[in-house]
Amino acid sequence: MQLQQPRMNMNVRKARTQAHDAMLQERRSEDSSWTCCGLIYNNAPAMYRHVATNHDDLLQAQINQQLLSMRPRATSQEDNRDGEFTSRRAEKYGSDPINLNCSCGPAQGTVILFYSYLPISDPLALAKLHKAWSVELDLCGKVKVAKEGINATLAGPSESIEAYIDNLTSLPEFESLHLSRPTHPVSKADQSAFEKKRYSFFKPTAGCRHVFGETMSIKVVEEICPLGAPELSVYHDPENKRGKLPPSEFHQKLKELEGREDAIVLDVRNYYESSIGRFPGAVTPPIRKFSSFRDYVDRNKDQFAGKTILSYCTGGIRCEKATSYLRQSLESEEDTRPAKVLMLEGGIHNYLEWIKQEGSTKDSLWLGKNYVFDARQSLGLEDISAESNASFEDGNRLISFCQKCSSSCARYVKCDGFGCHRLIIACMSCSPVAPGGESGMFCCGECQDMGEKVRQYVHSGQASGPGARRVKRGICKCERERRVALGVEQ
Repeated sequence: MQLQQPRMNMNVRKARTQAHDAMLQERRSEDSSWTCCGLIYNNAPAMYRHVATNHDDLLQAQINQQLLSMRPRATSQEDNRDGEFTSRRAEKYGSDPINLNCSCGPAQGTVILFYSYLPISDPLALAKLHKAWSVELDLCGKVKVAKEGINATLAGPSESIEAYIDNLTSLPEFESLHLSRPTHPVSKADQSAFEKKRYSFFKPTAGCRHVFGETMSIKVVEEICPLGAPELSVYHDPENKRGKLPPSEFHQKLKELEGREDAIVLDVRNYYESSIGRFPGAVTPPIRKFSSFRDYVDRNKDQFAGKTILSYCTGGIRCEKATSYLRQSLESEEDTRPAKVLMLEGGIHNYLEWIKQEGSTKDSLWLGKNYVFDARQSLGLEDISAESNASFEDGNRLISFCQKCSSSCARYVKCDGFGCHRLIIACMSCSPVAPGGESGMFCCGECQDMGEKVRQYVHSGQASGPGARRVKRGICKCERERRVALGVEQ
């Protein structure tokens, strides 16, 4: 990666120069002067300054187009040397960090979380463009690109995040979102509506670039949210848009359907997310990854038959796929057909933002914290400590407890069992883990024992020795219990 960054910076500089030249060529008159905005310029430097000062949005769009045209060949030795856009983020037996400390104040940067299901003609080119942007703008985070769309969460200086948003929304493939800055004067009302739309789409929150451990992962994948059903087309689902409820309507629907047997509130997130926060009465599948959701639905079709399904997730992306799959798999059979399949538009994040804007957190139906996939771990209505024992209003009450001492807590650490990485709720007193250090916690005794055997095997070098017996991790007690609850084991 370090060897390729200078080349990316060179490409950005080259693209900027070519973009300037293209814009000057468009404005050149037959008499070798340049005309723009009713003004005439007799030398190129003056015209360059005018373009840079008055047409930065158009210039950036041209730069993006130039960068897209600089695609290295997909079959080149450089692209395939280390599978840069396809390899896993963490090393074998490793995982992403969830506990990081830094001296930055949260307000020093911005974190955005967004996705879009829309056709991408060249995912690899878009991935390479993101790599160039990450270098130029000093961004960290995770980006997944596929032919079906983009899924990203990024962190960086606020001005860099704003520049990234302008860059992305000016690309032709994202024009249908109508999120690029207006190129002509608009009324205050229209400008306010535009800013609100961008805010809801990119979901910005306070946080510095260290929430991703100062790393940038950009992957070209088959699905931007891996359900294991790449053939499932969200943007070709005619019911997709009609099934989305904005936070205010979802809130009202929850109240209307409370306690009714013909309705199900369905949390489509992983079990460790719903363990620290959920809507009242929600069904919380014991899945460890989203790709298990299909199997969960197939095994539990009867409980959805004839019912209105209200689904939700962190930011909306999993609900898009989940609701499409629910419609496809359940409506094909008369006896399992649901009455209606709905989703919370913008996810829990936008629901909490709506509650804040309404200024009445005590009316919130959300309980606990909203898990996020970075070192902040979770967000709530207020800046509430994830391990405080204080009593809060119902909308802010912690619903989870430390595994060791049972105090109110929503802080996660990782199981120290070698190769496990299972998330454990633990307060700071029971697990004062340092960034990159061990937590001193295990999900169960079995995990501790079997992990130690694998650790000794890997560190001894026997894995590569001739005729060495292969040592594999087994399935520990708590994982067996989860699988039994899911219905995949007896």
